[in-house]
Formats: sequence, C-alpha cells, structure tokens
Amino acid sequence: MRFEFPLTVALVFTVLGLAGCGGPSDTGDAASGPAPRVTVEPPEGVPPDTRPLPLPEKGKAYNNPQPRENIRDGGTLTLPVGGLGPNFNAFSVETTATVSGIMTYIAPSLWHYSVTGVPSPNKDFLLSAELIDKNPETVKFTLNPSAKWNDGTPIDWRTFETTWKVQSGEDKRFNPSSTVGYSSIGNVTKGDNDNEVIVTFKEPFYPFEYLFATLAHPRNMDPDFFKTGWVRNLHPELLAGPFTVDSLTEDRLILKRNPNWWAEPAKLDQVTFVQMEDSASINAFQNGEIDATGVGTADRLKQISGMQGVLVRIGYLTATAVYTMGRDSALFKEETARRAFVLGTDRDLLVKIRYQGMDWHEEAPGSVLMFPWQDGYRDNLADLHYDPKEAEKILQEDGWTLGDDGYRHKDGKLAEFTYVTFGDDPTTAALARAQQKMSQDIGLKMNIDTRKSSDFATTMARGNFDVVIMAWVSSDPFGYVQACQIFCSDSESNFSRLGNEELDARLRAAGTIADRARAIETANAAESEALHLLGTFPLFNGPNEIVVKAGL
Repeated sequence: MRFEFPLTVALVFTVLGLAGCGGPSDTGDAASGPAPRVTVEPPEGVPPDTRPLPLPEKGKAYNNPQPRENIRDGGTLTLPVGGLGPNFNAFSVETTATVSGIMTYIAPSLWHYSVTGVPSPNKDFLLSAELIDKNPETVKFTLNPSAKWNDGTPIDWRTFETTWKVQSGEDKRFNPSSTVGYSSIGNVTKGDNDNEVIVTFKEPFYPFEYLFATLAHPRNMDPDFFKTGWVRNLHPELLAGPFTVDSLTEDRLILKRNPNWWAEPAKLDQVTFVQMEDSASINAFQNGEIDATGVGTADRLKQISGMQGVLVRIGYLTATAVYTMGRDSALFKEETARRAFVLGTDRDLLVKIRYQGMDWHEEAPGSVLMFPWQDGYRDNLADLHYDPKEAEKILQEDGWTLGDDGYRHKDGKLAEFTYVTFGDDPTTAALARAQQKMSQDIGLKMNIDTRKSSDFATTMARGNFDVVIMAWVSSDPFGYVQACQIFCSDSESNFSRLGNEELDARLRAAGTIADRARAIETANAAESEALHLLGTFPLFNGPNEIVVKAGL
C-alpha cells in the first residue's frame, strides 16, 4: 500500500524500529572534531561532522539492527510528526503516511519485509499463507489462534472478510485509499476453523502477499463509522498490537505497552509522537526533547554539527516527491498548460537545491511506481525533459499571449495558479521560489500558498490547490501493482482525476500477471501513458537521513 504525505524534509517516520533509546554508546564523541572520511557506512550510522557523508549500500539497513536480547527493557521513545490525523482510519483515502506508520505499533501487521523486499509472515498474527489452487486462484491464510482485537473480538476469517469488503470498491458508501487487489477477490470464507481463511479470486491477482498487510476490525463494516468514526479518535479497542493508546490530544499521541498483547512484550515502556513543524523539530532534538529527527537538508545538518552522543543514519528513502495538479484547477484543466508547466520545470535544478550540501547526487526519476535502485525500474518520462522554449511555443500556439505584465493571457484570463507547500522548512521554501521563477520565465504567474503541515490531509481531501508538492511513500516492495491507486480515473487517490477506462484496464493488468518481470514491463508501459497525462510529475527520490541519539 502507498500513502501520500506532505513533502517535509524532516520526515523521520519510516526508518525507526523497535529499539530502545539509551545514552551515549562507544561510537565516539561527535564533538571531538571532524570525523575521518568513511566510504562504507556503519550500520549504526556516522558522527554528524563526517564529510563526505557516505552513500548507503543497496540492500543494507542503517538503523542499528540488533538481536532482541541486546535491547534493554524499558525506556521511552519520542518522535516528531508533521500531523496527527485528523482521520486515523488507515483504510480511508484521507489517511497519510504518518497514520500508517503509527499503525505499525498498534494495529495488525501480517507481513515482515526484508531490506531487499522479501516478504515473510509475521507469526504474531499470521502463521502461514499458501496458494492452494491456480484455477481459480485460491489462497489459504492460517492465523495465530491467540490473535484478538483489544476488545476481545477474535482476529479470524471475519476480519479478512471485513478488510476485503471495505476495500473492494463494490460498496460505494466506503472511501478506501485503494481497491488494488481487493477488487479482484470473489469471496472470503471460513476454512476448517475460524482461524483458517480461504480467499478465492474472481480474476487473477499477483502477488497475493500484497494483500491484507493490515486488517480492519469488523466495526468498520458500518460505512458511516468508516468515514467519520476515526476522525480525531484512534479507537484503541478496535486495534491490536504490542502497544496501545495511552492518550491522544491535538498535538500529542502517547502509546504504552498493550496489556492484551499475546506475544513477546514490547521493549519500550512508552512511545510518544509530537506534532511539530520542521524548525521546531530540530530545536527539540538539540534540546533533548525528542530522540530522532530528519536532517535531510544542509541547513539541518549544519545545526547538529558538534553535537555529542548522536549519529546520522543514511538510507534510501522509499518515496518519490511529485507535483500533483489539482482536479479543479482552472488553468491546469487545460492539457497545454500542464505540458508547458512540465516542460518549463528544470528538475535537475530542483534536485540540486534539494540536496545542496548533502553529498547526494541523483538523476530526476521517471517513475512513481518503482525506485531507480529497484530491478525493473525504467524512465517513463524520458521524452519530457526541460525545454522552456518549447513550453513558450505551445502556450503561444494555444492562444496564451504574453502581456506587458510579463505573464500570458487568453480570452481575458491570466495564466495564474496556486502552488501549495506545507511546513516551514527553508529548503521547501527555496524549491517553491525556484519553481516560481521557472514558471515566470514561460509566462505563468505562480502564487505560493504555505500551509501548516497538519493541514495536508484536509487539503488533499478537498482538492483546493492547483499544484501541490507532496510525495508517495511505499510500505511494501510491490509498487508495480499499485499503479491504479495513483493513476486510475476512478481512484480516490488520483487527486488530478485524469484518466480513462481504457487506460485503467492497462494499469490494472500488471496485477494479473504472475511472472514478476513481465508484470513490471506491463506496469511500466501503463505508467508511461498515465504520466504523459501530466497530472502527476515525479521530481526526486533522495536519501532518508535522520539524526538519532547514539544507542537508539
């Protein structure tokens, strides 16, 4: 499943695991002077003054991986987030990556994924899953009989049935974030006992491990509750995991060990998520108020220079920053305007601004579904490179003439649009100013609207923007089957609403192919067509750079 989130460079959420937070370790004193140059990144990270920063090795984890017995019992972990909710329904189109990340602590997670993306059952919930028939495709899931929701309801075949029905798309009273895979299921039934689930497909879908990554409590079968019941309410009784909710306010969520948890108890006593803007998070880390934060800009790296007992960890961010055109945009409802905006955008310049001073270099991506370091990645925008002269030409030919004010006009209308960003990070602001200048150079007037990070989910749900800078993050290795969530014309997550039924069928086709290589080839072809509609424009991928207290 993929979730959108505001492009805030302080993002830290997706890399933190269940390690305890201790004091300084034997990794060295970060204040003793510049660290020696390193070419191979240690798993626990490097001191903040290390230059140049190492490039992470593909297939490696940089989160201080430790066997469970090495992690001390007790302690607290405090993390910053851009926003808490307001909708905590992880299955709703109104959800965010932050909500998804929080749910890994307090809701069922059926699959573990290795660093290289190999799935294996999380046996606290799922004992096994196997394909038992190919015609029709039928999968048997065997659940842990000890698994239950916090209200005592068993996690059994009825839970799978609920999860399927609220995400299948058949009942229009629900607003699922994605129907991918679930719309291909024909039936969910009980096996030999309540803990055995038989999922039968009405049409092929692969890989089945993509499905049921997390589960919905049967209470969600009420459409009104599904849509509104989770707004500003986490409903801990309808969740299940090693942690549960201790308290929730507008800007703070505190989790505690779950007394109803049947598996090995959590190591930490408490996990706290604090809503704060980017500038506040770096100050909070310096003051010892939080245990980790993103340092994904040169300015933020500079602010932690010389700090003692901290380490910087660098990995590949499983996300793609994009421009998304608003479905109700007066200017960008015209294909010519969208094409001109894309041709007038120098992505190489944006990459340089985004990663200036960070020892990181990359080419602008040509896909939202696959990352450049994944096998099967292809540049699906190879023919749409920066060409401002061509952008001016097509605008002129379409009747958008340049006025004395330096902007283009047609039929008495100004070529004007609003560009929405979130948070107060200076790099995000610099990216906006650069785009504003590029747009002005081709005669488009761009107004910058900076909103609070906590306004992101509401903005996307209402669609009140012309262009928004945001990102798609992947929580599993199956991006190639998720094309329909982002690009299908009937998907609630297609915020531009561009598309057609013929393209929808091609976008869905990858999920019907068992052979991974052929499925990826099919997805690439469909994504290329979807990207050329110019409702989504990929910008950069980048590293996941965070600073943590040594020992985390």
